[in-house]
Amino acid sequence: MNSKLILGTVQFGLNYGINNVYGRMPDTEIRQVLDLAYKAGIDHLDTAADYGDAEKKIGKLSAQEYKFKIFSKFSKKPGIDWKASLKQSLADLKTAKLDTVMFHSFEAYEQAKPYITEIIIKGKNKLFDKLGVSVYTNEELNKLVDDEYIHTVQCPFNLLDNHFQRSESLKKLKNAGKTIHTRSVFLQGLLLMDLDNIPARLSPLYSACLQIRSIASENHLSIGHLALQYALSKDYIDGVLIGVDAPGQLKTNMEWSLKPVTQTILSAIDEIPVSETSLLNPSTW
Repeated sequence: MNSKLILGTVQFGLNYGINNVYGRMPDTEIRQVLDLAYKAGIDHLDTAADYGDAEKKIGKLSAQEYKFKIFSKFSKKPGIDWKASLKQSLADLKTAKLDTVMFHSFEAYEQAKPYITEIIIKGKNKLFDKLGVSVYTNEELNKLVDDEYIHTVQCPFNLLDNHFQRSESLKKLKNAGKTIHTRSVFLQGLLLMDLDNIPARLSPLYSACLQIRSIASENHLSIGHLALQYALSKDYIDGVLIGVDAPGQLKTNMEWSLKPVTQTILSAIDEIPVSETSLLNPSTW
């Protein structure tokens, strides 16, 4: 199995994704997904305090059987301090320590700066091993290049939010020794949708989506296969986060991960420009 794969768990606790027709995953399927992932060598989980009851589901269904390395995020709910948030996550996950705890946004990290030393002194190597942050823009990525506290950076990367958009900033981070994880490989399902079903508000992305469809069709590839291999192929990316709505989707993703795509095809994707870059952030939808 491709060692870069990280299993996202937001669907364990929330209805998530523009193309999600299944809703929140039932416990029986969560257990199947966790079992499939672990046995295939996918031993990293990405979760968060604010993903509904996802952390509790992970603790209930996997803590005794599997030794996943877990990345979680501090709660963004008002009035909850970092230590209370982290300890609640550890209790729900039924684990003593996280591999990585992340701030859910660059803004949240900035707001935590006054007590970042406290977090490091009281938390690092006790409650978590590494500190990270989830970001959206290249400006935020660039501000983290020389940051002494942040080890792991997570950002979007996909067929639209691509090498053309991101590579310069990500290479700077990589050269600075940061670990880079990418999310939104299918752009919350948008890339997998039938073009006729793309919402009107996202119509400026239609032309780029059409180019991607043409490249995939000409090379007899599914969009999902192309999207996953595109992210996995970049040597400046250490981990690629995938979310699934059902066990069958995980099986399909695992199959795609084992079938590389030629550099000629990947290079064609690299050059697809998107002018309406604000639409690449699902939080604006």
